[in-house]
Amino acid sequence: MLLTRLPDKMTLAAAVLLLLLTLVSNSRADRDFDVRHRLSTVTRYSAVKDIVDNSFQPTDIPVGCTPIHLNLVARHGTRSPTKKRMRELEKLASHIKELLKDAKEKNLSPQKVPAWLLKWESPWKGKLRGGELDTKGEEELYQLGIRVRERFPDLFNEEYHPDVYPIKTTQVPWASASAVAFGMGLFSGNGSLGLARHRAFAVTSESRASDITLRFFDCCQTYKDFRKSHEPAVVKLKEPIIAEITSALAKRYEFNFTR
Repeated sequence: MLLTRLPDKMTLAAAVLLLLLTLVSNSRADRDFDVRHRLSTVTRYSAVKDIVDNSFQPTDIPVGCTPIHLNLVARHGTRSPTKKRMRELEKLASHIKELLKDAKEKNLSPQKVPAWLLKWESPWKGKLRGGELDTKGEEELYQLGIRVRERFPDLFNEEYHPDVYPIKTTQVPWASASAVAFGMGLFSGNGSLGLARHRAFAVTSESRASDITLRFFDCCQTYKDFRKSHEPAVVKLKEPIIAEITSALAKRYEFNFTR
């Protein structure tokens, strides 16, 4: 999947639309729709782990066969926004205030303005640091480790050794913290540390400058050039979708959405 960043104006517009989509989904007759389940690669583990997808059929282990090896590539858990994203959320709050000011000048009916928007501010307003794995993210990876062990119990009967159970992570704080939380769940109850009988385990990482496996998008110039060359096409692909949503919300709430 090729992910690109929207230009600043489109980013703000898309963020406002996402906030309003949450309200729209809650007002529909179909209460099953939840935008939190439809956030692509940033959907939280806890939001989708209990969803049964009929298109996915897990492979049954043939009779007489036993799993002998497991490879898992996992995304980091829920984290706080980076400082860059926090600044963008501050801009979003300012943009919302402009929409509300415009609505007031137009004497829009209070029923037209979602009540929750009147006092909305970025939850990270004034915060100086960001990007850390939060408690929800810790729990997500901890529980993932437990589920993996329960799904393949025979794979974890052998005594721990880092060569047998290697855990590798990218060299960013939220990823390494996720790996630790995952390992705590995976090996919980098999050690001698504390009441939960945790054990120490190794987590290794490559330098961000040379990690061609997990962070190829940082160190592969060919990929960077390819991604940049395709950004205009991706933005163009998104434009009619954002325009359609903008039009529908502008009609519903009479806000002056501009790009």
